[in-house]
Amino acid sequence: MKHNLKHLQSLVAVALCVIMAMAFTSCSDDDDEPAGDELTSIIVGVWAQDGDNDIFVVNANGTGVVYGSPELYEQKKDGASFTWTYKDGWVKAGIAGVQEEEMRAKSVSKNKIVWQRYDKEASDGDGYDKDAFGYYELWTWERYTK
Repeated sequence: MKHNLKHLQSLVAVALCVIMAMAFTSCSDDDDEPAGDELTSIIVGVWAQDGDNDIFVVNANGTGVVYGSPELYEQKKDGASFTWTYKDGWVKAGIAGVQEEEMRAKSVSKNKIVWQRYDKEASDGDGYDKDAFGYYELWTWERYTK
């Protein structure tokens, strides 16, 4: 009887180890940052910015046009040209001498990108949060369809 009990205890111990190992490896909330090629292929297209009327047209060649409203986009009127680059997880976009943005993707899907837009000059009191890279605010783009 002692032999059977020891055998049962060993099986229970092995089963618990397997269950614990599976629990640690199968459930992860880590959102891996998309690879550069994946992000640069997703970002190409037309995007609407949340909380604003801006429409961004992002081209694969590192250029783009931003319009102040959907109406201006539809009319292709009063757009401002910008350039963008991707390197080491950072997207840098801007209108030379006017506005420069540094962003990291927080989450990416085919139709929505949530950016962490960084501002080296910001402070906690201005609606910005801080992480290891500096002060940031979240900025959401959704694929523009009409």
